Amino acid sequence: MPSTMKMADMKAVICIAAVTVVSLVHLVAATDYIVGNPTGGWQGKTDYKSWASAQTFLPGDTLTFKYSSNHNVLEVTADDYETCSTANPVIIDNSGTTTIALTAPGKRYFICGGPGHCQNGMKLEVEVADRPAPTAPSSPPQLPPAPTPPSPVPRTWPPSPAPAAEPPRHAGHKRHKKRHSPPPAAPTVDPAEAYFPLATLAPMSSPAASLPMSSDTAAALHGQWGYVALGLVALWFAVLAL
Repeated sequence: MPSTMKMADMKAVICIAAVTVVSLVHLVAATDYIVGNPTGGWQGKTDYKSWASAQTFLPGDTLTFKYSSNHNVLEVTADDYETCSTANPVIIDNSGTTTIALTAPGKRYFICGGPGHCQNGMKLEVEVADRPAPTAPSSPPQLPPAPTPPSPVPRTWPPSPAPAAEPPRHAGHKRHKKRHSPPPAAPTVDPAEAYFPLATLAPMSSPAASLPMSSDTAAALHGQWGYVALGLVALWFAVLAL
């Protein structure tokens, strides 16, 4: 909104400046018309109707009447102009040089008030043309708005594949498995009979002290103790093998 108001104010200033310049130019170039020139003056020897039709009178121009002492200048109405009446003049001057300013468009009527002078053709009708209004300077063509650059399209990347789900790990699984695994089976010890099938341990009975031991009995007892010793040795190696 402020920019629109500034533009309107600027256009108004430009228009006023243009009118002022045109007016100043016209004031400088305004024409001062000497009535009757170049063939005569305000003396009754000039065809003033033909002279006026050959001129272009504009607002700001002036009429200068130059005459002798037996003449004068009266500005009158249209009716008094037609009848050459001097009863109600608008302006009257007899200075010898009368200047009339043409300030506005329209018709102006002048006669000489000397006896019979108006009837003899000493009368002037002037039509001031309507000056064309100064044309406002055309505004410069509106330039099309600068194209706005397209907004960058965000680049989308394909989503990275999700890692394969790993099976859930239960903490303490191995410990739990180890904790609840059955204890290892105890090594089985083969009996001595497996290695020595003939070694049968018989309950030992102490011989009676009173009975004399025969040679056969001593030999049998000696054999039994040999088998016992061998069984103990075999048991020892079996234990070491574990």
